[in-house]
Amino acid sequence: MLELDHVTVTSPAELESEVIQWYEQVLGLERVDKLEGDGEKGAWFSLGRGQLHLSLDPHNPPRKAHFAVAVRDFEGVVEHLRGHGCHIEQATEIPGRHRFFTRDPAGNRIELFALDGGAT
Repeated sequence: MLELDHVTVTSPAELESEVIQWYEQVLGLERVDKLEGDGEKGAWFSLGRGQLHLSLDPHNPPRKAHFAVAVRDFEGVVEHLRGHGCHIEQATEIPGRHRFFTRDPAGNRIELFALDGGAT
């Protein structure tokens, strides 16, 4: 059986602290210790049973690349992100799902969705 271990997003060095703060304070992810040998830059966060890794890279992320996060309180998440000044990008409809995209301060695209009935 395969299971997702982690997803990596990138940021230019000059936005590192802003992006770390965004994942901690806006998305509410818990920062975890990086494995020895991964270097001092960037950060790792707990994300469900997996992790999100932030690496430094001067290149902008690709336009359509993204990762998706299941949420229980869809409208609450929309309002929370708007309250933090995040842009909500409408997504094409998929039957049985409510979804949208947002971006972190480095431009990484994130899909947030809830299944009809609120189950994840």
